[in-house]
Amino acid sequence: MIAKNGSDLRPERGQGPPILSVPTASAGPAPSAAPASHGSRSARISLLAISLGSAGLGGAWQAATSVASAWIQISDVLFVISALVWVVLLAAYVRHGGARWHNLREDLRHPGQGFALAYVPIIGMLITGHFSRFGEEGARWAYAVFVVAAALVAARLLAHWFTGALSETTLHPGYLLPVSSAPFIASITASTLHLPEIAAAAFAVGVLYWLTFGTVILGGLVAGSPLPPPARPTLTVLVIPPAVGSNAWLAAHGGHLDGVGYGFSGILFFTLALVAFMLPTIRERSFHTGLWIYSFPVAATTNFLVRWTYAADVPGREIIVWALLAVASGGFLLLGVATFVHGGRHLRLRSGSPDLG
Repeated sequence: MIAKNGSDLRPERGQGPPILSVPTASAGPAPSAAPASHGSRSARISLLAISLGSAGLGGAWQAATSVASAWIQISDVLFVISALVWVVLLAAYVRHGGARWHNLREDLRHPGQGFALAYVPIIGMLITGHFSRFGEEGARWAYAVFVVAAALVAARLLAHWFTGALSETTLHPGYLLPVSSAPFIASITASTLHLPEIAAAAFAVGVLYWLTFGTVILGGLVAGSPLPPPARPTLTVLVIPPAVGSNAWLAAHGGHLDGVGYGFSGILFFTLALVAFMLPTIRERSFHTGLWIYSFPVAATTNFLVRWTYAADVPGREIIVWALLAVASGGFLLLGVATFVHGGRHLRLRSGSPDLG
């Protein structure tokens, strides 16, 4: 998710780029200024975690509309917020050189943040799937564009990594995003668009690279050097593959739990316990925009738990669903308020105004 492992995103103590300053990346207005660095571009791509978290929470509310009479309008608003943030940050990335092949190739090859480019097609697929009820044919064409883009990003990253590019890099779970989580999300969207063959194919890709690459990452975490403090929040990303994989299986099988569904459930519940024990190690003492890394793991888990409580016929399931939505939505609102406060403080510091906060 938001990679904080690279040197260009090191200022994590409240000095990261706030969402409010995205349209203005530098003080120099002259178009002839020096080209933007990888850091200025990757900062904008990394902030797409805000859009991903919004879409994830929107998916959780959408799941609740079919089982607990939740309001689809809340889900729509969250997906609109996701789409707006997605467009603004993607435009800022392009404006700072992201459309140039040389810069795009440099960003994909970056050992710390190369995987973050997968945010772009992943969010596109989530938004497309949600609004497909307004026109499935158009949604299928949009999905085709995003799924091809996601496949190309993942294949290009894997080709680069398999040639030894990561030999000197400390691996973290963020690398699972393009190669495992993206195919699972592609499978979910394909099921929504009534494309069962594509859903099955994408699911198989997600399982394969979750097992293979996930094994490498977990082995490195156990036997290798400890993750540096800025990269430790990526450990929460461990819950994303089992959460979205579970949702992909449920989506492909009409929401019914079978042996595979319960197997995914067991992996997810165990991973949640694991992450809970690691929270004292990965918690942050002050706010920075990198904390949005937590939003999608929470939202994806909430989405699955909403579906699971009804599929497993859990007693008191409606109360449980509303409690899950309240916790996930409360965390999202807190992050949103903190981001605006953080962004306002950053803008005042840049403008020379005294910070009275």
